[in-house]
Amino acid sequence: KKKMGRVFEVMMQYKYFIVPFGVWFFIQLFKLIYDLVTTKQFNFKRILGAGGMPSSHSAVVVSLTTMIAKAEGLTSPVFGVALIFSFIVMYLLFY
Repeated sequence: KKKMGRVFEVMMQYKYFIVPFGVWFFIQLFKLIYDLVTTKQFNFKRILGAGGMPSSHSAVVVSLTTMIAKAEGLTSPVFGVALIFSFIVMYLLFY
């Protein structure tokens, strides 16, 4: 039980890495499964490749921005930078 507490403590310490990576992984996994169901073919490039919807890039920056907003507040400079970064990433996805 003590070890689980330590694991949780480490996860909370590194949550700004763990959550976005988890979001990226599950978005990529969703794309792989969706592609498998719709085309009936396994395409390993979907797990590591970029492109397609839903956008893992957008999901990662939005998860970071949301976490920063919760931790620092909507008026913090860090949130402002994260929000602008998110907008830039999402804008560039269209080009």
